[in-house]
Amino acid sequence: EQETVTGLFSKDCILPCLFPYGNDEVIYWKKGVKNVHSYYYQRDQLERQDPDYRHRTHLFHENIPGGNASLKLSNLTLTDEGLYSCYVGTQQTKTEVEVMLHVRVSSYYALEYQTTDTKRVLKCHAFHTYPAPRISWVQGNTSIQETDREEARDGVLYSLRSDLSIANTADTYYCHIHLPYEEWVLQLSISDQLSNVEGNSTAIPCEYNSNIENTEGFSVVWTFNRNAVSSVLASFNGTSHSYQPRVQINQNNFSLILHDLTPNDSGEYLCNISTPRYAKLTVRTLQV
Repeated sequence: EQETVTGLFSKDCILPCLFPYGNDEVIYWKKGVKNVHSYYYQRDQLERQDPDYRHRTHLFHENIPGGNASLKLSNLTLTDEGLYSCYVGTQQTKTEVEVMLHVRVSSYYALEYQTTDTKRVLKCHAFHTYPAPRISWVQGNTSIQETDREEARDGVLYSLRSDLSIANTADTYYCHIHLPYEEWVLQLSISDQLSNVEGNSTAIPCEYNSNIENTEGFSVVWTFNRNAVSSVLASFNGTSHSYQPRVQINQNNFSLILHDLTPNDSGEYLCNISTPRYAKLTVRTLQV
């Protein structure tokens, strides 16, 4: 029989191995020819343990008499991935179990929008991935080249930033982050300018796809850009939070409501809708 286990990089995981009750248990955990953990004469026998597993394996001794030879493997590395075999012999029976271990990395992304008097730049970040991610850009329906990039390493993990200068604000821009086991899509659209007058209230709409609203990890963050200074106004992640006076999020459509407008409210408003694999950033300029 074969089990499959997925563990997180640098965390602990348990490789299951159950056997029928018996006496004088002999337990061997192996990965290919590597001796991962041995147990007989009622104690661990680690003289021949492969150095890759030193101080990282643990059997639950109190559970062995009950038929549990599961192995705890600590501080997972990417080279731990693969097929493990558990052999248990007792006076009564012999049991063999295979466990396929997959090691996943807790990677994440960020989409950053910067504006100055002369240009707009979109920065697409992928953090702590393995292997190195591939980032591609699409403008409208056309593939385009990035304008700058920066890569960093932390041990075996990669972080990558890809920049794009935005020339045409009428188009939608997409950053695709490609990993072996998933793809993340980050999207930017710059909407028409809104105008209003001092003292009024206004609602700034946020574009989003309603079918992602119930996704686990769904969040909305509104920020305000003025004179190259950015400030967070409000957010929603199941409940809404306001960080500035006179602002609130409409929980029905995630638009931003601004009360008692002043000329200092003129600037760019950014609505960032995100889920674990998708983000959409909508930029609107308000003129008061």
